[in-house]
Parts: sequence; C-alpha cells; structure tokens
Amino acid sequence: MNKCIIQFWEESEFNSDIKPDGCSIHIDNIERVNYIKKIYNSRGQDIPESYDRISGKEISCFISDTLFEKLLESGSFRLSEIEKNNLISLEEIIFKNYEVF
Repeated sequence: MNKCIIQFWEESEFNSDIKPDGCSIHIDNIERVNYIKKIYNSRGQDIPESYDRISGKEISCFISDTLFEKLLESGSFRLSEIEKNNLISLEEIIFKNYEVF
C-alpha cells in the first residue's frame, strides 16, 4: 500500500440537495492544491446551475499498487462516487491511522 492524499467532493445543484460526488486522489498536497485551482478556475465568474466542490479537509490514505501506478502518471486523478465506494469496499483505498493535514 502507498500513502497519498484524498479529497472528497460534493455536487451542488440549484434548488436541490447537496450530494456526495466522489473523490480526487493526489500524490502530495501541492498536486491537490493545483488540481483544485484548475477545477475552480475553469468555471469563470458565473455560478453554474450544477457544480462540484471540495467537501471537508484532505486526509491521508493508502492505495493499492495499481492505483499508485496510475497516480504516478498524472499526479492526481478523480473517482466517481461509485468508483470510490467500490475501491474502499475492495480495500484498494484504506483509511487507517489517517491524519488530517
């Protein structure tokens, strides 16, 4: 297992509930910040009808070698809510003795 950073996301829709929207996984906090800036800066000035945003603080986690290889290629990647839940269930993503940054 390989240590990395996970950031949870949520989706907000106009006149609707807020719902979980997966996570992003990052090799380090610099990549996490850059990833968030890229997402937020791509929106422009107007608030869209539907958008995703970070949910909570980043935490450290451990990921499988397969996921870590993917992470090394890009520095960050995004998982849908279903993918995130499945990978946690399969213990491809593990939260043990995690620390909040």
